Amino acid sequence: MNRQPTLHRPSMQAHRVRIIRSPGAKTLRLHYAICKAYNADFDGDEMNGHFPQTFQAKAELAHLAAVPYQYLAPKDGSPLGGLIQDHVIAAVKLTMRDRFFEREEYLDLVYSALYASIGEAGSLPDIILLKPAILWPTRLWTGKQASLDPYINSHAFYADEPNPPRRTIVLPPFSFFPLPM
Repeated sequence: MNRQPTLHRPSMQAHRVRIIRSPGAKTLRLHYAICKAYNADFDGDEMNGHFPQTFQAKAELAHLAAVPYQYLAPKDGSPLGGLIQDHVIAAVKLTMRDRFFEREEYLDLVYSALYASIGEAGSLPDIILLKPAILWPTRLWTGKQASLDPYINSHAFYADEPNPPRRTIVLPPFSFFPLPM
């Protein structure tokens, strides 16, 4: 993909394509986080698609122009990708001081944040849950706890510890599933 004017190398990136079959849809969708590299501002920007024809071209793009290799600006090493617009607003609203969740809401947030790393249903790992911030009259968790729990539960967090703490429960599958982007 390329958006004119091509001012720096990251304004031309190689993406993996996923075809979304939807009647009447004739658009290309990109994740918000990579739009800064293209200087895209969601006002009807035109982008050009180029499709490699040979295996050599595909290999070159996979190693030179793939999105994970375009995260830093060549000029000064500053990050090009990042959370913008809706992501930032959601993070602010989630972590506000007076934001509390009951158990079911809290578990939905934690489960949906961990959904990609959990894998298929039936192979759920033990998930560490934080204790509620408020215990009486009802148990309530804060939004900050809901945003911290996925980090605590990432496998890399305890990679160096031979015996991770066992304050765990296994979450049952919930009816909430995040929509694909």
